[in-house]
Amino acid sequence: MAHALRDEGLDFVDRAPVQVREEVVVTGASPEAVWPALAEPTAWTQWFDGMKEARYTSPAPYGVGTKRFVRVASMKANEEVLAFDVAARFAFRVVDANMPALRAMVEVVTLEAVDGGTRVVYRQAIEMEPWARWLGSVARKQLRRSLKASLPKLTGWVADHPQPGGADS
Repeated sequence: MAHALRDEGLDFVDRAPVQVREEVVVTGASPEAVWPALAEPTAWTQWFDGMKEARYTSPAPYGVGTKRFVRVASMKANEEVLAFDVAARFAFRVVDANMPALRAMVEVVTLEAVDGGTRVVYRQAIEMEPWARWLGSVARKQLRRSLKASLPKLTGWVADHPQPGGADS
């Protein structure tokens, strides 16, 4: 049964009790070349560790307010897109999940052109239910481990999925 999470906005990543931030530079790729790895749900299954399924459940066109379903390891969640700034920022909140210990969750991914590539900064923010707050440090370690394993895979994904006009020429 799905457990509804508290509705939070983008600012939650700056004030959540549990925050994780990791970054990687995807060399030789512009933000436009990296963007499809975020905007296309099925791409997540190819680079994000544990992502078994991801799909939009809202009709196109996709943007702020779009709904998405994901299955990551044993978690099943419905999400709502909070930011869909092409080649710049993709963010979402978890609306409900099969994880009753979660009270709120927001994730923000930003893309920034840097010399020779794109800096990808991935931020995750969660709050546990009061009865599960003791799990916060465990959750932080798991989230960090997942991002450290996943983000480096973006370079390979981008190389295998060139975008017209998106890669450095």
